[in-house]
Amino acid sequence: MILESLELKIRKHVKETVLDERDDLAQELKIKIIEKADIMLDEDVPGFIEFVKALT
Repeated sequence: MILESLELKIRKHVKETVLDERDDLAQELKIKIIEKADIMLDEDVPGFIEFVKALT
């Protein structure tokens, strides 16, 4: 899952904030990641031919 692969980075960057706010910040980051992933997964990906046509 996406969150599992980003867990280490989230924990690393959350350590830069105040101790009392770390859990809240980590949770907010995870929510934002899920929202963005949902948007990105709903997008239509062009096929190879459409991609090449878009380049020309």
